[in-house]
Amino acid sequence: MKLHPTSLTRRGLLLTGAALSAAALASCSSATTQETVAPAQTGPIADRTETSGDTARAHGGPYGAGVYNTRQVADELAWIDENVHPFDGSSKRILITGSTAGAGQLTAAYLLKRRHTVVVHARNEQRAADVRQDLPGIDDVVTGDLLDLDQTRALAQQINSIGAFDVIIHNAGEYGLQDVELLNSNSLSPYLLTALVTPPRQLIYLTSDLHLSGDLKLDEVRSGSGISYGDSKLHMAMIATAAARFWPDRQINAVAPGWIPTRMGFHNGNTSTPDSLRDGYMTQVWLAEGTEPGSDVTGEFLFHQRVEARVNKLVHDTQAQDSLFAAYAEQTGVSFPAANLPPDHKAARREPTA
Repeated sequence: MKLHPTSLTRRGLLLTGAALSAAALASCSSATTQETVAPAQTGPIADRTETSGDTARAHGGPYGAGVYNTRQVADELAWIDENVHPFDGSSKRILITGSTAGAGQLTAAYLLKRRHTVVVHARNEQRAADVRQDLPGIDDVVTGDLLDLDQTRALAQQINSIGAFDVIIHNAGEYGLQDVELLNSNSLSPYLLTALVTPPRQLIYLTSDLHLSGDLKLDEVRSGSGISYGDSKLHMAMIATAAARFWPDRQINAVAPGWIPTRMGFHNGNTSTPDSLRDGYMTQVWLAEGTEPGSDVTGEFLFHQRVEARVNKLVHDTQAQDSLFAAYAEQTGVSFPAANLPPDHKAARREPTA
């Protein structure tokens, strides 16, 4: 299952200002094994389009191609169904957030074909119906829109009510929304789910190379005034490394899937992506199964099954992690289990919602 990075220099792209702005459109999604996107799949895509499974098939083809998935993702889902064989190791119970399309759905489909027990997450019942048709072997679907923190809290209760997991993959994320919405979906919600859900043996958090341009934005977190996409992806990586420090008996990592041809990757009419779709989701599979050399790593930032040397210095800054978690606690009223909050941490001003 060992993968190799693409021949294109993703870092070279990201380290120019023009490429940074372009990469922001796509770096937290998944696509196909093809690196060049057919023109038919380009063009702007409305954010958070909701379509029933029947309508998706009528207008877009299998697996929601052209509606909630790109053709490349749909083709990869078909490839998984035809070519992936059962795992010869112990089956695991795995939850994947944001798993009704893109990289999350590909990860779910692959692990399902390997005969793991997979629970997926949809933002609403309509998307839940779509994924039940696409992946009929899934064990269950939990629902909740991570833009709404009350729904996130209720989602945590749903997850806890259906039993413990071996692995939780925090794949869900948004791009192209208002800063306040990005704060909720990409930063506060992953924190709340991590703090409120019974911790599994392994946690995986999807981040992005755009975390390199991110900052802590503690005042914005405390006030709820919003953050940029890059800030949110930095926060996601910091949640992973902080949780790995607080829970040393668990395996916890951040993963950047790369700029791949999902709907997010084609945002604003992008016509090509430099990273492989399959590589973009296989690191999650590799970590979740945990049988190959190197897959037992913890507390790291990974890209295509390799530990990244170049990460934002705040990712591994323990003082910055504690400050971020203190800001989260102040904003949400939920303190992280085992976290070491700074001495000047103010009492949480919000009561947890049942």
